[in-house]
Amino acid sequence: MNIQVNALVNAAVYMLPAGLPANGTIGVGVGNLGGLLGRAAEVELPHPKSKMVDYKGLGMIGDLSLWAGIDKLETTIKWASYDPTVLAQIVNPLSPSYVMVMGNVTQYTSGGVQAQIPVVYVMGGIFHDPGSASVKKMEQSELTSHVTVYHAEEYINGVQVFLYDVFANTYIVGGQDILAQYRQNLGG
Repeated sequence: MNIQVNALVNAAVYMLPAGLPANGTIGVGVGNLGGLLGRAAEVELPHPKSKMVDYKGLGMIGDLSLWAGIDKLETTIKWASYDPTVLAQIVNPLSPSYVMVMGNVTQYTSGGVQAQIPVVYVMGGIFHDPGSASVKKMEQSELTSHVTVYHAEEYINGVQVFLYDVFANTYIVGGQDILAQYRQNLGG
């Protein structure tokens, strides 16, 4: 048995310019990145989570849970630096912010490192709680922000894993638009 370990152990965080391109995707290779290297200590990368509804039908031996949509996406970012640039972008609840996280997945096997693969995760949303800094004597202050995510997309080695956008009613998984028929049925 050959075991392969894909390890993602570090990443860099970037604030992107406001707004999405006309096609609704940000994707990889975005220019003018607002680098925040070392300013974030931890970022959760939210993935769409299915919302299920219970179905109970007479005569059925059991109950079912059926797919009903996507639960709201939320994430937290723990900042390592009390940074005025970041604060200026995240305290406005009426303007969405876009964050890009770029990482490196190292593939290990018994033969050592086999490959290093880029991972890019982009999310856009509103910082509904920019966070409150706690200040303690002779300790670094911490600031944790909470974000309601409206748009998320992930790429591994340049290939789109998923794209989710709640305002566009779009959910693309592995290149397949799984809501195409749904939008068509609703007249969209």
